[in-house]
Amino acid sequence: MVQGGMLRTILCRSENNYTICDDDLDSLETLKRPRRNVVLTTCAVLAVFVCIQFTTFFLLRDTSPKTTYDRNDDSKLFNMINVSSAAQKLPKKGQLFCWVQTSPLYHNSRSLAINETWIHRCDHGQLFTSEQFNDSRIPYSTVFAGIPDNYYNLFFKSRYAFHHIYTKISSEFEWYLKADDDTYVIVENLRAYLSTLNPDEPHYLGYQLKPYLKNGYNGGGAGYVLSRAALKIFAEQLYQNSTLCPDDIYEDVGIARCLANVGIYPEDTRNAHGQNRFNTFSPSDTFHQTKASEGWIMHKEAKGFAAFASDLISFHHLKPDEIRLFEILLYKTKH
Repeated sequence: MVQGGMLRTILCRSENNYTICDDDLDSLETLKRPRRNVVLTTCAVLAVFVCIQFTTFFLLRDTSPKTTYDRNDDSKLFNMINVSSAAQKLPKKGQLFCWVQTSPLYHNSRSLAINETWIHRCDHGQLFTSEQFNDSRIPYSTVFAGIPDNYYNLFFKSRYAFHHIYTKISSEFEWYLKADDDTYVIVENLRAYLSTLNPDEPHYLGYQLKPYLKNGYNGGGAGYVLSRAALKIFAEQLYQNSTLCPDDIYEDVGIARCLANVGIYPEDTRNAHGQNRFNTFSPSDTFHQTKASEGWIMHKEAKGFAAFASDLISFHHLKPDEIRLFEILLYKTKH
């Protein structure tokens, strides 16, 4: 006679092909549940810990703008510069030297528009960039080949560019204009205005903005001009002096701070009607006065057509075809 427990084990083997019966399985499941709960609890704790770590990282990380260039590397830059054949043919003296700050990102858009329009009206005008153009007929130099293309490195680019111009290209021009690649300059009006000033005095000219510095600064986008005397001071006294000319994350503010530390400040470049010759905003923004807030601008501006000077020199924030449109309206049509 077979006992009940033994019979159950046999039935389990016979019907389900298992070596243990249902009762035994129930016992094993009871043992597994605590272990499974421990694993789930451990995973949950780890997940919470990871979330806390990520949250702490993102909340406490330093998100302030940073430069990615060391001015001590300036000595390596000259050997990286390639000068196009068109730039090599440009004159080494005259009234006006113009350089436009650009980058490979805009070689086939903004830079082409600049090359097709106003830059050739300067005595010496070329584009400063970090890589070669495909066309050597474009006047350019790879002055920034060793400086990473980063917005917060623009100060280092301008700082080095002015020194490079003075020491390696020419110190014999009367005036030196720096402009962005989305700026249009009416060179004839610039020349006429500059002819009223003495280049052997330290002038720093452009569109005055208010914040950051006691005496303000000239907005980089509108284009700003250094006289021969001011460039000499910058290249010989400020360029190597990190105390007088400290690093800055903003190009135009940084250059202004350097100059201010030797007593060279932005000047009022408005005409007799109080209209700006240099314009840091687009024509549309200038007309509607949508961005000229009192906290930013040094001089209150008029709205509408009254905002535009008959002797205006520059506009900023222009698309390539808007730059070409200026050229068409000013030089390709009859007046």
